[in-house]
Amino acid sequence: MNVLDVVGNESRRRILELLAKKPCYLSEISYYLGMAPKAVIEHLEKLEKAGIVSSFEDGKRRYYYIASSLRIEVTISPHLFEVEVREGKEDLDPLKMIKEAEQKLFEIDPRKDTMTEIFSAMKAVEELSDRISEIQCAITARLNEMIEELLEEVEKITNDDLERLVLLGIAKGLRRPFEIAEHFRIPYREVEETLESLGRRGIVRNERINGESIWVMG
Repeated sequence: MNVLDVVGNESRRRILELLAKKPCYLSEISYYLGMAPKAVIEHLEKLEKAGIVSSFEDGKRRYYYIASSLRIEVTISPHLFEVEVREGKEDLDPLKMIKEAEQKLFEIDPRKDTMTEIFSAMKAVEELSDRISEIQCAITARLNEMIEELLEEVEKITNDDLERLVLLGIAKGLRRPFEIAEHFRIPYREVEETLESLGRRGIVRNERINGESIWVMG
């Protein structure tokens, strides 16, 4: 079963959406998604076999997490149907790649008078399109790397799991208590109390923008 077949299943996509928020153990996944544990196990096995999900033991529980950064591109047009699965590479320089792609764009001659010239221009555009996809993967990989760096800093600040989740939510762009509560499926009141505690310690601060209250890193 290939990657596209694996993620084409709605239940497995829901599991991945949950694991993108935080690592989860079996009964936790079953509870949040309202799925039978046996069904969850079957889906996790397929995700693990595809190399998308992995697991680790912590005490008596086995936690599942997304093991790799993948980008799936589907192109549908009158003359093209294409599916590409690309893996993000952290060692690539997105800025350098963008400059190279820009140069490639200027090299494409818009004047096409013969079949040979049209074919040559098509190949150049295909190469540019492929390069842009690589840039998007590199940017995603860099973003993931930065989130990991942020999590390391968060762990230095607090060892409280709830505080870590709230700080991660703010780092991901969640600015309001209800957004954080819905994203991580935790009680709204607990999020509010955690934000207030973090605010008193100067880790986050509350701001008002256009009359609306939001939370940002201190």
